[in-house]
Amino acid sequence: MNNIDMDTLFEGVYQKLISPDFSKNLGGELPLFIQPIPNAGQTELNAQTERLATRLSKKGKTALIIDLYKLCMTLLEEEGVLETILEEEPTIASEDIVSTIDSILDMKSVVIPRISERIQTENPNYVFITGVGRAYPFVRSHGILNNIDELAKENKLILFFPGEYNNLQLSLFGIISDENYYRGHNLDDCLSLMSVSE
Repeated sequence: MNNIDMDTLFEGVYQKLISPDFSKNLGGELPLFIQPIPNAGQTELNAQTERLATRLSKKGKTALIIDLYKLCMTLLEEEGVLETILEEEPTIASEDIVSTIDSILDMKSVVIPRISERIQTENPNYVFITGVGRAYPFVRSHGILNNIDELAKENKLILFFPGEYNNLQLSLFGIISDENYYRGHNLDDCLSLMSVSE
């Protein structure tokens, strides 16, 4: 995985997504996919997902990009605590900062409903979730995946994950093991059915 460059990786993703057979024959499982990306590719991820969305739009497919890190910053700002945390961080006990952020970024009552709202408003063909590495440890991948299943019924959801996924366990940056998760399909394992490219 770490030997592949991001252009090659995203060309493969693009070819899979435009295939008429993509997400068919899932045996009743949700169209929820995890695309591992190399650690070094994180700096390119935003540009690559934007480019991917643009290429898909030329094929008549819409994509919504949700950056978890930006979403978290927005939620903290809306609660009026972001500036305080940034200004007073040196004088606040780290456990107090963590508990404050954890209470605001509650997965079930805050983060997931906000993501759901955006998906329902835009109703895209694809939902790309990025910013996983930067949002850690306040938002963890399995927390999103365990609560987002319902959102993937109509919209194909792809989580771009910096690390490894072996169809059972997520390993952030290839170092930090997350809880077991087996409902997401590893996009690397999906056959690339080459259809006509742009």
